[in-house]
Amino acid sequence: MRAMRRCAAAALLWLAAATLPAAAQEFPALYSVAGVAADDVLNIRSAPSAAADIIGTLAPDQTGVEVVAADGSGTWGLVNSGERSGWAALRFLTLEPRDDWRKRQKQALNCFGTEPFWSLALDETPNLTTPGGPEMPFVLLAREPGSNHSGKSGFHAVRRNDGNVSHTEPVALSGTLTAQQCSDGMSDRTYGISIDLLQLRGAGQLDVLTGCCSLVP
Repeated sequence: MRAMRRCAAAALLWLAAATLPAAAQEFPALYSVAGVAADDVLNIRSAPSAAADIIGTLAPDQTGVEVVAADGSGTWGLVNSGERSGWAALRFLTLEPRDDWRKRQKQALNCFGTEPFWSLALDETPNLTTPGGPEMPFVLLAREPGSNHSGKSGFHAVRRNDGNVSHTEPVALSGTLTAQQCSDGMSDRTYGISIDLLQLRGAGQLDVLTGCCSLVP
């Protein structure tokens, strides 16, 4: 009798494990479309449901698809399509073998913000662009890794000394990157990384900029 109970308990545990979603994936991350026929497309829907309206499509061989988040079931991924976000079935998306942006400086990020408008190409040679000004090159001093549990990482950069830096331009940057949903405030697109950017100007002034980052250039 005890043996039968142990077998029944083991069977229940196996059944429960089999019905649980796969291990949680850290987002955002880049995926490739897989398992879709060459003459077909992967639909992006307005809600995580096969019955929801189609708002966009992904090509059957499309790569570099940024998945921002997953729904509660872990079967749908939130992606951007045009000026809004929608949901694609994760069973047709395969994780690309790239560096985790939290741990590696090789994973470039495209960061941007409004009020004022600014953009930062964050890689091994960061470039900052602000309204009415030229592209400003920086040298990356450090990109501090963060644990997946904290969802944060940081970086520090200094202005490349080309002899043309004015006292009003930024001479150093320091930023904190956080894995969380972020809006650009101008569209219905959703991003998976927020940024708090500190820029030190030559005159000793410290400015704070906030915005979002994407894994897609």
